[in-house]
Amino acid sequence: MRLAWVCPISSRTGVGSYAGSVLRALTRRKGMEVTVLHPPCPKADRLPMPCPTLPLSEGLIDSDLPEMFDLMLYHMGNNDQHHGLILRALMAHPGPVVLHDHVYQHMLAGLHHDGIAPAPGFGALIHAVSGAAGFDYLAASGVLRASSAVSYVPWESSWAAQVPLSDVLARLATGVVTHSDFAARAIGAQYPGSSTTLFMPRPDVPVDPPDRSPGPGARLRLAATGHIGPTKGLEVLIDALASAPDLAQRYRVTIAGHASDATYLQMLEGRISAQGLGETLRLLPDPDASGFASVMQDADLFLNLRHPNTEGASLSLAEQLSSGRPAIVQNSGCFAEMPDTCGWHLPQGSGAETLADTLRSIAQDPREITRRGTAAARFMSPRDAAAYADGLARFLYAGQARMTRRAALAHSRSTGAEPQDRDWYLSYAQVRGVMAGLMAGRGLMPPDLWSCTEREIGQYMSLNLLDTAVSEPAHLGRALAQGGPLKATERLGLLRLLLARTCGTATETGHHLSDLALPIRDPALWAVILCLPPGLGLPMGLQALGQRTPPEAQAQLTDLACRRGTGSALTTWLDGRGDTLLDRADMTAIQDMLHPPEAGTLRPLPPLTSETDLIRVAREPDQVALHLDGFHAPEDTGIWTARPQASIRALSDPDHPVTRLAGTAALLEAALAHETLTLTITAIEERTGRRATWSDTRTRGSDPALDWDLPLPQFSGPLRIDLSLPTCHSPRDLGASADPRPLGLLLHSLRMESAPPRLAAAE
Repeated sequence: MRLAWVCPISSRTGVGSYAGSVLRALTRRKGMEVTVLHPPCPKADRLPMPCPTLPLSEGLIDSDLPEMFDLMLYHMGNNDQHHGLILRALMAHPGPVVLHDHVYQHMLAGLHHDGIAPAPGFGALIHAVSGAAGFDYLAASGVLRASSAVSYVPWESSWAAQVPLSDVLARLATGVVTHSDFAARAIGAQYPGSSTTLFMPRPDVPVDPPDRSPGPGARLRLAATGHIGPTKGLEVLIDALASAPDLAQRYRVTIAGHASDATYLQMLEGRISAQGLGETLRLLPDPDASGFASVMQDADLFLNLRHPNTEGASLSLAEQLSSGRPAIVQNSGCFAEMPDTCGWHLPQGSGAETLADTLRSIAQDPREITRRGTAAARFMSPRDAAAYADGLARFLYAGQARMTRRAALAHSRSTGAEPQDRDWYLSYAQVRGVMAGLMAGRGLMPPDLWSCTEREIGQYMSLNLLDTAVSEPAHLGRALAQGGPLKATERLGLLRLLLARTCGTATETGHHLSDLALPIRDPALWAVILCLPPGLGLPMGLQALGQRTPPEAQAQLTDLACRRGTGSALTTWLDGRGDTLLDRADMTAIQDMLHPPEAGTLRPLPPLTSETDLIRVAREPDQVALHLDGFHAPEDTGIWTARPQASIRALSDPDHPVTRLAGTAALLEAALAHETLTLTITAIEERTGRRATWSDTRTRGSDPALDWDLPLPQFSGPLRIDLSLPTCHSPRDLGASADPRPLGLLLHSLRMESAPPRLAAAE
């Protein structure tokens, strides 16, 4: 068999080490001719291969490459630098693929990142796989914000492991090889291609067996090796040792491996120092080969608390167990498949207390280390590169005819397929169509977008194409979708042109919005603009009205829009210029939309006492005493804010000025568990601009309940109460409940107290 082995050979990826080990065994097989096609790699980083190598390039991919080989075997990992070119080759010339990872979000996001933010195509893929829920997570992770520092869901995010995208890559291939049952399950039982599950082979040159059997009272040598990052449970280890001084005396710990995250490494160093563990715990970032081997050789046992699981199998675990030393792992993902006799499984998601208990039980009977280490070496002994190569060769030979036939079918772009290939081809064609659009930069929208729910449409458009969150995505989606798919697509095109004009950027097509198309007279498009946060909605609204404003004026209008709403700010601008644009007959509907409820439509507040709760007033049907902006509908427990900036407007009786504002509320507890939150409440007398402010900061994990008592200097007339938080969070995003709404502050009660009636002067 003439086999193209398409794989990185860089020393900076574990796939390269795996390739050298397996190929040494595979090339010894009679009749197996292997050529390694590898992405460009600096000479200093190249690992030696036991067979010819050929640099992969766009020109080579565009050639009649398959004619040189019987099969092309692709190796995919979660890194666009090492595997992006391999994905392009796979799409051009389908063949079987070895999936080395479980999660592929980061590679695909990297391929669609322009240095500022991911291209809309990545969002289209996420939408196709997980719908609107995917955008909740993308937004919460900062992925869709314009930042070069965040281009994908962080590795430590549990959602990244829940939407791995490995099944997408598998369906681009004629067959798939996985390295654990865990990874195979992600592909799905209905996968229509050829498939097999092999093991992660142990290294060719394993670490020498332990040079001692630790006895009672010995200081145990624990090592955590591999990539130093937030998914390895290192903070849990530090907390476990800090909480138990007896363990700090029984263990000497070394953390060694590649450290690409300088900020995380600095955080670890700070925690070790703050806990006084400098004598117990040693950090060894980026050791050379001999230094790393020394750490492995010196260890009695290993810690490998990888969570969440982004790998299809763990090369570091295979290396650790084959050395004859047991490991402590999380009972999740591929690590759950480690036999109990080879180490210790911590319950999934367990913390420092559970780890401390495990370390203490090991220290009480250190002979168990030797017993489990011996079992680990015995388990890994037959799992070497030669056995792996045999299994891989059997899979390739058995499926060669079927996989070759399907590759030819894909190349022919035939609309028909033989019955035995039909399911595979339908799956392949569907996924390749989506991926081809993404790779070419055309996949801006999922093909079935307009058949989705209004909320899904709103989430997709706001977060992926407009790069902003909205409090009512269903309202935005409903407005966009009015009139059917054709009208909706036309409306979307206008919206994107407005956005480009607002931001001063070129559009994908190079076309610009002509002044002749302005002002925008489509009420549905205006409904979308008014859904947006004022910082974006106000400048887009000015463009939609055909208004050109100097930067200083726009900044002032944006501030006004944040306080009073986009519609009010736009009408204020037009009125101040004496512009009668909204008086035109074709703008009547737009005029009605832009005019917010005025103070004159509010019923003046009656004399108020400390017992009068305005939240109860807000629950009354058809009430006109309060105007709420940025809130969800009232509930029995109170009213939730839906935006970081929310406001309540009321009209105070001039004869009963307000002297006190008090209330009780609660922050979203799940959000407070993750970050420190500051609530600011500002009461404003709109006629004069006088204001009074109250603020409180609640540290992470503290009591979410709040109450305030703010004296007011006899406010009267139109009043506004602004409530400000850093952000709102969805409980579903935080894993607290199934509620998808953005929530900030729950107002339980709100009380205004007015002064006694003023007495008329005696004649």
